[in-house]
Amino acid sequence: MAWFQVDIFEKCVEVDLHGYSHMTAILVARKKIKEAYEHGFRQIKFIHGGASIRSKEDGGSIKFALRSMLKNSELSRWVMERDSKNHKIRDGSIIFALRVNDAPIDKEWKEIPMSEYWE
Repeated sequence: MAWFQVDIFEKCVEVDLHGYSHMTAILVARKKIKEAYEHGFRQIKFIHGGASIRSKEDGGSIKFALRSMLKNSELSRWVMERDSKNHKIRDGSIIFALRVNDAPIDKEWKEIPMSEYWE
């Protein structure tokens, strides 16, 4: 089941995307990246699983979609440049290094869906 936790001391958010479809996982990832940036956090870690999957043909669509999002710079407003050494790509997870936000907000974090949803 999907979940997330916020570490205010390390300025890091951790999001587990297990249980989501490809589409829902990507929607949740985009929203949480933006929200983490808005709160002034430095990193967001997505647990996507598929540690043993090495190619798209074997599965792991969420894993490869997250890597593609980083590669294509579609999140450049909130995420550091794709060649930043602060990103960490691992077999079962990926850590996005976030840009510095000089005016972070201080409000409640939005919940993530417990299961599939459509907007």
